[in-house]
Amino acid sequence: MKASRHVYDTATADVAEAARGMLDRAAAVAPEQVAAEHRAFDMLCMAYFTDPERALAPGTGPGGDGPLGFGMPGAQELLTPVLLAAATAVGAYLGDKAVGASRGLVRRMFARSPAAPSSDEEAATRAAGPAGEPAEAVRLDPEQWREVRRIVLHTLMRHGGMPRDRAELMASAVVGDGLAEETPR
Repeated sequence: MKASRHVYDTATADVAEAARGMLDRAAAVAPEQVAAEHRAFDMLCMAYFTDPERALAPGTGPGGDGPLGFGMPGAQELLTPVLLAAATAVGAYLGDKAVGASRGLVRRMFARSPAAPSSDEEAATRAAGPAGEPAEAVRLDPEQWREVRRIVLHTLMRHGGMPRDRAELMASAVVGDGLAEETPR
């Protein structure tokens, strides 16, 4: 995501980084699709931030006429634009709730574990907050975590066109049922 930080403003880069973290977590239930989308992540972000409605519109999959209709495997259900929409919605929710949301809160909520980054430099960047300070832990109460999960679930069904059972599985992977103090499904 380093290159995207130079292209987008900080708030947009934080949304993109949160979506990347969500995508990483989604690998638990859709590893091949996530691997394919990682290769196209920056392009998918650019399409989304240029025109979110168009990037989320039906018909953007293989053979579709949208900006993402380029035939990538599994593109009938692209996760990246949907996760970008989910990260944006979660950020709006947390901002509205005034839970001490800083610009990078949503990014840190879905940050990859220290073992996940592909380079030592990337790991240091992810572990540090603004100006290299250690990142603070994200503290939400169980009701707020449930709402974050509900937002992700709703976004996956609405914009991703996922059936509820698949969206439930994906939301569990992305947010984590343990965070919402729920029994995994």
